[in-house]
Amino acid sequence: MQKYGKPSAPLLSHKSHFFDENEALLQRQRGLAALYAKQPGRLNCKACDGPISEVSFSKLDVDYLVCPRCGHLNGAHEDSDAFCSELYVEAGGAAYARDYSSADRDAYRKRTDDIYVPKARFLADALAAKGEDPAALSYADFGAGSGYFVSALRATGLADIRGFEVSQTQAALANEMAGEAVVRTHDLGDTVSLAGEVDAKVVSLIGVLEHLQRPRELLAALKDNAAVSYLYISVPLFSPSVFIEAAFQDVMQRHLSGGHTHLYSESSLDWTCREFGMSRVAEWWFGGDVMDLYRSILVRLSASEKTAGAAGLWTDMMKPAIDAMQEALDRKHLSSEVHMLLQFERGG
Repeated sequence: MQKYGKPSAPLLSHKSHFFDENEALLQRQRGLAALYAKQPGRLNCKACDGPISEVSFSKLDVDYLVCPRCGHLNGAHEDSDAFCSELYVEAGGAAYARDYSSADRDAYRKRTDDIYVPKARFLADALAAKGEDPAALSYADFGAGSGYFVSALRATGLADIRGFEVSQTQAALANEMAGEAVVRTHDLGDTVSLAGEVDAKVVSLIGVLEHLQRPRELLAALKDNAAVSYLYISVPLFSPSVFIEAAFQDVMQRHLSGGHTHLYSESSLDWTCREFGMSRVAEWWFGGDVMDLYRSILVRLSASEKTAGAAGLWTDMMKPAIDAMQEALDRKHLSSEVHMLLQFERGG
């Protein structure tokens, strides 16, 4: 089961601050990049654990290396405890939590419906195509954040769902919006042990693997957990957005920045599937690469009086073409994101 493309209008609506608050967002990213550059060097690939040493390019004063074994894109430094605490855990993670939260119940519901319900429906459709009854299965969402995907699964008609999150701020929002405790918190260091013990048929990691300090340990724990049959992942990819950001380093970096210190490729995903005994059941390729190109040029045009008049002309020309241009990239598996339903293949 393969699917390509996703309308850009909902994302443009929910991410309008990317256009309006470029300087403030970019300054925060520069601060995080400076913090990241102070962390110990990364010597091994985050995907395959192979040695990495040759720098391919730099961006915001951070070096990046392509793994010669699996093709994964790695930042040159480790996701240390200090770095992750700054990003995700309470005092340090307050700004991160604000990026992924909604101000009120209507905004929360709209974000859930526009962005997360399509993902939940894709998962349910993929499971049904595999011969499963989605409503009869149990689900565990790791890195549940503010509970958007948990909420979307519930809206899709699924019931046996638990969410797990390290940020008390985000979990509190999730539970407030749900009206009950649907997301529980845990210590950052307990993620792997929880994955090894969770009793759920389907585990979801929506935008999570790229944020983990030890993603390989989590995958190994899930592989060894006989209760887990399916893994549903969403990961950012080494895509044209990387090069757009490298060319426009004075524009807010959406893709390879902040908590995204490394990016998957189709080849590194294939390596991951082989190593951890998973088969690809369903795939949905879509991205924001063309939107990043549109936004980067628009921000630069708008920044100068001499070119500000061209900004409206650029918008009129490009906005109607974004979806068709992006789908062309998606069909070549060059999108900035992929959703995959994977199945663990266990003998015996």
